[in-house]
This record gives sequence, structure tokens and C-alpha cells, in this order.
Amino acid sequence: MIKSKIHNIKNSYCLTRMLKEKKIYAMMFDFDGTLADTEKLHYLAFKKVLEKLKIDLSWDDYLKKYLAYTDYDFFKVIAKEKEEKSGISIKEEDIKSLCEEKKKHFSEFLKRGDVELYSGVKEFIEYVGSKYPICIVSGALKEEIIPVLEKNGILKFFRFIVSSEDYKEGKPSTEPFDVAVKKFEEIGVETPREGVIAFEDSIYGVISAKKSGFLVVAVKNFYPEDDLKKNGADIVIDSFSNPEKIEEEIKTKIYQRVFDGERVLLVPEGKDKTFMFKALSNNSLHTHIGIIKGKDIVGKFYGEYVISTKEKKFYILEPILPDRIMKLKRKSAIIYPKDSAFMIFIAGIGPGSKVIETGCGSGGLTIALAHFVKPHGKVFTYEIRDDFIQILKENLEENNLTQYVEIKKRDVYKEGFDERNIDAVFLDLPEPWHCVRFAWESLKPSGVLISISPTVNQTEIMCELMRRNGFILVDTYEVLVRRFLAREGKSRPYENMIAHTAYISVGRKIEN
Repeated sequence: MIKSKIHNIKNSYCLTRMLKEKKIYAMMFDFDGTLADTEKLHYLAFKKVLEKLKIDLSWDDYLKKYLAYTDYDFFKVIAKEKEEKSGISIKEEDIKSLCEEKKKHFSEFLKRGDVELYSGVKEFIEYVGSKYPICIVSGALKEEIIPVLEKNGILKFFRFIVSSEDYKEGKPSTEPFDVAVKKFEEIGVETPREGVIAFEDSIYGVISAKKSGFLVVAVKNFYPEDDLKKNGADIVIDSFSNPEKIEEEIKTKIYQRVFDGERVLLVPEGKDKTFMFKALSNNSLHTHIGIIKGKDIVGKFYGEYVISTKEKKFYILEPILPDRIMKLKRKSAIIYPKDSAFMIFIAGIGPGSKVIETGCGSGGLTIALAHFVKPHGKVFTYEIRDDFIQILKENLEENNLTQYVEIKKRDVYKEGFDERNIDAVFLDLPEPWHCVRFAWESLKPSGVLISISPTVNQTEIMCELMRRNGFILVDTYEVLVRRFLAREGKSRPYENMIAHTAYISVGRKIEN
């Protein structure tokens, strides 16, 4: 059997912290080429300056090599290339002078009103700016950005602007986005990076946002969709038209993304073995086929894979209810999904149902019931043992179901239940017949009583007491599940099966 354990936990609190809600937390917008149609003007301004240096810059070369650079980085790269080519060096003070000259040319374009927003941008910013914290993260100067936003009446929607004056190293470095995250934190805006959206138009911008851990939306103004996706864009849009549709696509992607602290199911390629793992940026999962780092999983999407240190693929799946139940922390045996699924079905449990359960153990049935009664129902769980109550609380918290379960410590054989007009009562007790009358009092007319017992003797006594105490349609079931190995030319049942686990007795309340 593969043994796994979590290592390298720097902060033990991380293991128990609540998973952040999956939603849009903030949006960050590039300016040039994303919101405003300025790239051609930047190119023309750069070109005017370079003419003095006898350097010819084509539009295609500008797009391929220099788009998204700050002015300073642009001239620094040009200077390096010139020195390598001709041996002529450009001094630091000359680079600063070139930046000022380029800035002067671009300012002339601004004064003439040559800069316009792309189609749909104004409406999009008005829509998202009224719902989410948004900002600008750009390689341009504030004095180039602010007039355009003011002219179009959308400056008020941006919490702040991060421009080339605010950082040393531009995109594809993550520094511009790191500055923006810090600014959001300073004004009290949460920014879990998996829930932050970055809008970019350039390859360098996409790379920078992706390295920062954001969900990246690329607008197809200069680069083909394949190039943008190849470099990390999660969503590619033609324009900002139809804000609601873009927002919905972003939300869909976020729900499919692994957030820091989320439990995932890892499946090694070609194996039936699965691992439940809480993906944190500072932990790891050790297996005999390699180590998986949590930071490599956070930000990925379900269905993708990570590579272990032994070059083995592990596919990332979202745990569904049976996975969560079978991987619970346990201090006792649990009710198997095959039994809980059958019981929930025959009891008619659904959203809004109110249910009593007693004998919770580690919470196998509790988790299943809470899953089905949410968001408006409730499970009232009765348990007498403190150790079971503690592990149930941990398992409920781990599965984000605490709010749907009320736990009561009580000897139900003696004191019964508090609730009335309940839809169903589930008894998982050694002597459930002591609670038949209490269950009848708590159930609504025609409500369902279900008892789970491992032996025939218990079942006989329970069914007889149910018939004598106001229940009809009393019946007992046993659920057997046999797995089948389907392979071309050699299909057969598996040698092992989940056979007898419990007898499930059911009855419906009548007035007596």
C-alpha cells in the first residue's frame, strides 16, 4: 500500500484554515492595447526617437519583441542590441533622455486627442467597476493614462493605477502585479490570486499575469488566439462587448480552478489508486512514485495534471461526494456510499429536508445528508461520545458543511429528540428499537424512519417494534455492489466486491 503524508508545513494553521470562497475578488487591467488603442501611437513615438539613432523599427518587430515594455526597458534593450551589433554603447543618462523625448512625442498625440478606448471598453468598465474592485497595471505613465480615462468618464471606477513609475522591472516580471496586490491589501481588498483576473493584450503581459497566479483574460487585438493561449491565457476574447457573457465565462473558469487550501483528488496515470490532498502553497504529498508540491496544484484547473519528482503524471480531479466520504478521517467504521445513497433516495431527502440522525460515528452518513439537504435544510445529529463529536466537527469543516448540521450530545435511548415535524429519522444504533417511539413523535405524518443494523437479529426486533408503534410499509433491504472489469476480449467481474455491510429497514409513520 502506498503511504502518503504531508511534509514541509511552515504554518500549522494553514492546514485548518477555511477555503476561500470561489469568486471574482479583483480585476487588473493593462492599459495600452487592452483598454486604449495606443500601441500604434507608442510605436510611432518610439520610431521618431530611434530615427535619430539611425535605427529602423518595423511594426512587426515592435509587436514581436518590444510590446508591453516600459519606455525605460524598451530603450535599455535597444541600447544593448545596438552595442552588440555595432559596439556603440548608449549611456544611462542618454537612455533617460531618450525616454523624455519619446514621452514628449506621445504627449503631443494625447493633446491632439488621438487616443481612444477600444469598442465596448467603456461599458465593460462601468459594468465590472460597479461590482468588483478594479485597477490599472500598466507600463505606461500615469500622465498618459489618466487623461484618457477622464475623457471617457471611467477614471472613478479604478481604485488606483500602477504605472511604470511604481516599479523597477516591468512585464514579463511579476513586479507590477505584486505592487498592485500590495496596494489592494493596503485598502482592505482581499486578493487570493486564484480569484484575481488580469486583462492583457500582449504576450509579455500574459506571461507576467500567469506567473503571478492570476486568471488571465487576453484580448485579441494584436496576437492570434493560439499564441496567447500557448503563453498562458485562460480565456481569449475578441472585444469587451457583452460584459455579462465575459463575466459568466470568467466565473465558470474560477469554479473549475484549484484554490489555495482546497482538497483535490490526485490520480496517478494508469492507476486505480487515488489520493485526497489539501493543496497548499507550502505543503507536499509524498508517494512511492514521487513527490507532488502543493504550489504546483494551486491555480491549476480540474482535469489537468501535475508531474511528480519521479516524472509521473497525477491528474487533478474535483472530489465528489463518494470521494469525500471514503477519504474521511475515521475513528469508527462509516456507512458506505452504496448504503447512504440508497437510504437518501428511499427517504426522499433533498434540498430543504429536515433530518434527525443518531449514531454519527465519523460522519459518513452525516456528510451525505448535509450535502443533499443544503442550502435550506438541516441535519440534527445526536451523539454521546466526545471523540466522535470532535472528529465529526473536523470532517464537516473540511467539507464546508458545518452550517447545515446541528450536533447535540445526548443519550437518545433515555431522552429522545427535541425536533418535531421532521422529514426522516436515521438510526445507526446497537439497539435502535429503544428509539422507535421517540422517532414517531419527531416525524411528520407519513415521515420516514430508517434503521441500519449489521445483523439479522437486530433487524427482526427493529421491524417488529416499528409495526407495533405506528409505522407501515415496513421493509428491509441489503445493498450489494459488484464491480465489473471491462477490457476488450477479457471482461469479467472483479474478484472482490462490497457485499454485506448492513441491513436497511424502512417504515412510514401513520397516526395510531
